[in-house]
Amino acid sequence: MLGPLEKVTPRSVFEGREIIIATILSIVWTILLAGYGAGYFGLLGDIAEPRDAAFLEIIFFLIVLVLPLAFVWLGSALIRRSFQIQDESRRLEWELRDLRAGGTTQSQSGVSQPRIKDSRVETLQQRVTDLTNQIKQMETAITSVRQMQAAMQMQAPPPVAKEPTPSSDARAADKSIDLPDLLRALNFPRDEKDAEGFRALRLAKRDEDTGSLLRAAEDILNLLAQEGIYMDDLHPETAPAYDWRVFAQGTRGEGVSAVGGINAPEAMERIMAREKTDQIFRDSSLYFLRRFDIMLKSFVEGASDAEIQLLADTRTGRAFMLLGRTAGMFG
Repeated sequence: MLGPLEKVTPRSVFEGREIIIATILSIVWTILLAGYGAGYFGLLGDIAEPRDAAFLEIIFFLIVLVLPLAFVWLGSALIRRSFQIQDESRRLEWELRDLRAGGTTQSQSGVSQPRIKDSRVETLQQRVTDLTNQIKQMETAITSVRQMQAAMQMQAPPPVAKEPTPSSDARAADKSIDLPDLLRALNFPRDEKDAEGFRALRLAKRDEDTGSLLRAAEDILNLLAQEGIYMDDLHPETAPAYDWRVFAQGTRGEGVSAVGGINAPEAMERIMAREKTDQIFRDSSLYFLRRFDIMLKSFVEGASDAEIQLLADTRTGRAFMLLGRTAGMFG
């Protein structure tokens, strides 16, 4: 009964070769990625330089290695199972055809077909239907896997290119920023030629807390500039370092009024008018005051009196005094 099936040629070049093809693809992909990784991490040619976040890059390469291999072997298993289901379906079709042919012969000879034969036919028909549904589900799963793989290849970001950085910056990234660089960053670069200012700004932004303060200061300085208020035009009367230390410990009111050493009524009126109509301006101002207050508490612990007064004279310090005076922080 199954003789004709044995001579049926494979329906696809992949039939019976799924494991071989998957193995070849896996080896090729592993070799290509290994070669690329060796070049990327500097294992071939030049001596590899120390890299930031190297652990994350290694994790990324492992993900890029494992996911495509998983899709290849999953697709291979699905295709192999699909062929097996199709073979079983063909065998059942031939068996059902033989049963029907036998029933027709018995009817023509006048012999009634046994009831058990009807039951077998119905059972085989049901199995054929089930196998057909399984084939459709397998085809849908294979299509979904291919679509997912294509989508991941399109969405996966390419490895970050290696950017040369000055050796001094690389060494400084492993240490806390010192106070002179912090003060230079809080004053922001004077102009586009202020290389030291930009260097200090880059170093300061690598610290999470200091970076948050600098971004808040940059936002509020831009908003103040829209009102024609520039920190370089203000001339504060710097309070003694003792008053700043007391203020950093939480004292408020008349006792620390000297800390708000900027008296600019016209600028304060513009700020108050803007805060009444602009929710973003008001929120940015409050957020900046909060971030500066947090930084000040840790700054005064290790700073000298001269460094505290330098802090007050930075652009960020002047913005704090002006906005704090407008908000009534100094009595």
